[in-house]
Amino acid sequence: MNEIMLLLLGFLGIFAVGCSIALLALGKMIDQFPMGDESKRTRSIASPVETTKLSIALFWLLFVIGGWAVLQESRIVMIAGITTLFAISLFLFTALVFSFAVLNIMRGRKKGIKMPAGGGSRCSSFPLRIQYRWLPRK
Repeated sequence: MNEIMLLLLGFLGIFAVGCSIALLALGKMIDQFPMGDESKRTRSIASPVETTKLSIALFWLLFVIGGWAVLQESRIVMIAGITTLFAISLFLFTALVFSFAVLNIMRGRKKGIKMPAGGGSRCSSFPLRIQYRWLPRK
């Protein structure tokens, strides 16, 4: 059982390293993106690069704790470790999708593209026509 857990931890670790690198790169791109007529941008803990670094550090701390918990003998601790690893993986994936969306919106604003009020979905731009056809009962 521990061999399977170690194998799955390895796969999750490889996925997490790739996502962490991509997320750090996206945070840097978002932070360096020009926004209007700003002469000097202030950097603080709330800037995209620092927030991304902080969230990645928190992710890896929870990854180590969850990995330790998965390898324990107690079922409750093992289930808590699996849940922690699953939750932080979803957090990392959500942060990645959100960063791509923010960068896309920022690029669209720079190009002058107006985003629709209902979101960026293309499906909302065409009317949906539903026609009902009543068939007589036999």
